[in-house]
Amino acid sequence: MGNQGIISCYTLQSRIESLQKLNTEKLNIVVIGAGASGLAFALECIQLGVEVRIIDKRVSRSTTGKATGVALGTWNQLKKFGISSENIAAAIPMRNFVFHDDGKLVANIFVPSLNDHPPAHLYPQSLLEQQMEKALNIRGVLVEYGTGISHFESIDKIVRVTLQKGATIHSEKIEVDWLIGADGAHSTVRNIAKLPFIGRDYPEKWSVAEIKTDLWPNDVQAQLFLQSNGVGLFLSQPTKGIVQGILNSPEVVDKLKDKFPDASILYSREFSVSLRRVSTPRVGRVWLIGDAAHVQSPVGGQGLNLAIWDGITLAESLLADKFDVEQRLIKKAKKVLLFTDFDYRMLASRSVILRSSRNWFWSVAAKYPIIAKWFFKLISGV
Repeated sequence: MGNQGIISCYTLQSRIESLQKLNTEKLNIVVIGAGASGLAFALECIQLGVEVRIIDKRVSRSTTGKATGVALGTWNQLKKFGISSENIAAAIPMRNFVFHDDGKLVANIFVPSLNDHPPAHLYPQSLLEQQMEKALNIRGVLVEYGTGISHFESIDKIVRVTLQKGATIHSEKIEVDWLIGADGAHSTVRNIAKLPFIGRDYPEKWSVAEIKTDLWPNDVQAQLFLQSNGVGLFLSQPTKGIVQGILNSPEVVDKLKDKFPDASILYSREFSVSLRRVSTPRVGRVWLIGDAAHVQSPVGGQGLNLAIWDGITLAESLLADKFDVEQRLIKKAKKVLLFTDFDYRMLASRSVILRSSRNWFWSVAAKYPIIAKWFFKLISGV
């Protein structure tokens, strides 16, 4: 038998031993938060035969659009749960990206395939989370909405957790082996653990809106309109006939109405953007994943994809007693935050030199697909 065969047999044997251990030692795990990272963690646990409880303080799942880009690497991770771009007809493959600066066309970029697949699809985060929750329900796990966490205490090899049912005085005390904090940027778990959220806030007030329109060009999936004053408008079509606009300024609705006279506003809101992360996602038997562990600029479309990677990676490693996952989570978060911050700085730059360099790169990428392929492989997660 060759070296490759020996390694494969060893890996298979290790996997069998890990699963046998899980069957004999029943773990008690509770996930706080049923967003993308919490759902991903719960799905992976169930896939490996480990029961999990998942709660969310919201009374129901939000249907408001958030992220719109699902990377190829994310689809690859979700495929084992029956969730893939192939069986979701509404997922729009990323094929064409158009970039303007001060009203002038800089580049019309053909997005190259990676291993015969587009590097990303446009598909609303809210719908993807619905697909993930449905997959969880099919496997016998229901999200407990209207339930939050009010306190926890780590003692030796257990975590004592107090859950709160809505706004009532009724509470439930449980003991778990692992507590997973997947409860978003304003994480209660992180606050109780007293973990500093290290980083900074971006100075601008951002805005996002979605519209109905018939004027979106059929052969384009995303458009970027930059200005010399540092303001940038990113447009994408997460669903046929629906356009989402994100602007690092409050006037996104006005911008959308200017570009699409037939626009019917579905929703709009302002928000702030930060670049922050915890120094470690673990405190004893408590873990943080997704936005509870790190937040970043929406530029680059990495937040949703990193959240799902966090959840699946932590679950499969934790259940196999691979505690080097702590460093893997830290390394991945650092890399993504560095990438999104660089992207943001380049897109929002007012420097003539930086803007010229940026525009030159994209004009060259439009002419030479190998350069475009390098960039889109970075965001694909493969």
